[in-house]
Amino acid sequence: MISKNDFEALLKKPDFTSILRNSSKESIEKSFGPDVANMVGYDQNNPNHHLTLFEHTLGVLDNLPKDKYLPEDITTLKISAFFHDVGKPHVAKDKNGKTTFIKHAEESKNIAVPILQEIGYSEDEIKRISFFIKHHDDFLNISTIDDKTVERVSKILEKMKNDEYPPTEKDQVMLIDLCKADVSAQSEVIIENGEVKDTRQNRLAKYNQILALLPSARIYKDVKNFDSEIASERKRLESLTTPPDPKEVNGRIVNQKQIDRWAEWMAKPEEERNGIISDIQAQISSLESKKEALISSIETSR
Repeated sequence: MISKNDFEALLKKPDFTSILRNSSKESIEKSFGPDVANMVGYDQNNPNHHLTLFEHTLGVLDNLPKDKYLPEDITTLKISAFFHDVGKPHVAKDKNGKTTFIKHAEESKNIAVPILQEIGYSEDEIKRISFFIKHHDDFLNISTIDDKTVERVSKILEKMKNDEYPPTEKDQVMLIDLCKADVSAQSEVIIENGEVKDTRQNRLAKYNQILALLPSARIYKDVKNFDSEIASERKRLESLTTPPDPKEVNGRIVNQKQIDRWAEWMAKPEEERNGIISDIQAQISSLESKKEALISSIETSR
């Protein structure tokens, strides 16, 4: 098995994908094990792909950003890309004459972890690399629809927070770059049953739209929580400032408890009531200010 130092030295070479491309299957197996070697010459038999699995992997590596991130981040992306589809042969199933790879990202992560351990990566390094491998298809479902929304992107980000490696904002952007590199090494036109289903250019454009939604998606849940708290406090304020009208159904007052609570409230000293109302109004104002500050922080960072 290749050492960590030798692996990263290889990845830093400007022609490293050519070196890998020209390596024999036996050489790949000696350096990275049988699962990586199985990618060599593997026919994906899927309209999304025009390259063999190993050639696709090298294509993803070729399409990663070259100098957008710190050197250590670029290396992390390269390692993640190298292993991102290694699990495909393990989950491959034939469906109507084409091969599908359901849950291959999770399987790829599971295969990559022991290899990375043997190469010499630390637990923290493996957790971060595993994050990119495991989640590289998470945006796939919404990358193929036109009505992408902040809410959809937010739900994906919230799920990622539950991962053993909670991603940073930089990690989220890096993941989108991995997705775009993945798409860039796929078929230029996706044709199924004689019909054009999608194009590489279209998918890249949609990933760029998702990237633009990330800042708002990150705060979407927090903004919704503020809205919920504000609505709750306003409802409470209304219950203390607006007397309930009796509601009669079949000769019976159905909101008697509400009326009784109002009577108890009005029996309190006026000074006490005014103090409670002022506190609620102050809480609403504080929540609204925090919400606006949160939104402004995102708009300022754009």
